[in-house]
Amino acid sequence: MKIKALEYFITLAESQSINEAAQKLYIAQPSLTKALQLFEKEIGVQLFHRTKSGIQLTEAGKKILPEAKQIVEYYNGWLSLSENLPLRVVDIYIQASFPNFILPKIVLQFKKLHPSLKINCADTSTPEQYISQDTERPVLALFVCSQEELMEKCIHAQGNKPLILSHGEYCCLVNKNNPLAQKKTVTPEDLKGQYLALKSKLEAPSAALQPLLDEIIPIVSPSQVIQTESVGSVIKLARTQSDVYALSYYPLLKRYEGVSEGELVYIPFENGNTKGDFCLFYSRRACHQYPFLQELVTAIQEAAAQFLAEVE
Repeated sequence: MKIKALEYFITLAESQSINEAAQKLYIAQPSLTKALQLFEKEIGVQLFHRTKSGIQLTEAGKKILPEAKQIVEYYNGWLSLSENLPLRVVDIYIQASFPNFILPKIVLQFKKLHPSLKINCADTSTPEQYISQDTERPVLALFVCSQEELMEKCIHAQGNKPLILSHGEYCCLVNKNNPLAQKKTVTPEDLKGQYLALKSKLEAPSAALQPLLDEIIPIVSPSQVIQTESVGSVIKLARTQSDVYALSYYPLLKRYEGVSEGELVYIPFENGNTKGDFCLFYSRRACHQYPFLQELVTAIQEAAAQFLAEVE
């Protein structure tokens, strides 16, 4: 028996439907149904039955529910017994286009408060690959997640759902004098004749950006792709050249110089398939063990909320 199965059972028992419970748990409904069916098979009793008004606990389910809650409570208590063990290293992986967003000041603050704690920060196009439930060396991963399948996979790898720091979408970022700036929405076809500015190479774009690039790259001539060494260089090109555009995530793009002044204009894509959530994946289990880690997670969440409040 897995603790996760008990958590699934408790969540469904406190929900009106399987769909509602799946949304709370950030997993697909078929996955939740299968997990509960395996749990019922393991213990040999039916826990729920369906009615016209929704789902209801069976008599066995009613008996098991308070006991399941007690077991989960005991389990979390056992984890807390190790809270006094020292946390030595935390690895933070952040989507490559966001390395200077939120983290530097927070990391510096925590290094001052906890000199013995080593915090490693690395920007990568695939932070999701580093998600782990390892409590001896916890991992934080920050990136835009736009695909339900990827979200479910990451939650399964992490053991809990992430914190959503921002809802948003990838937009086309252009100089105010660019003809595209007059449009309310753009399509990949609208980008013909424009120059695409990108950081580094195209071999490993983020998972959220890949579908958009798959639509744009066949339309753009190779000679119209400009690769630069940094995000700052990409933004500078879009800001100073009236025939250059960049792909940037809203609302985080508001941190760039020129956006608030109106020199840079962001336009959403017409089909709307560029939407995604900027997420912080972290191990809730590791946070139970290490108060320092929970403090770090909370500091990142609060900094993101403060940023969004300031740019509104």
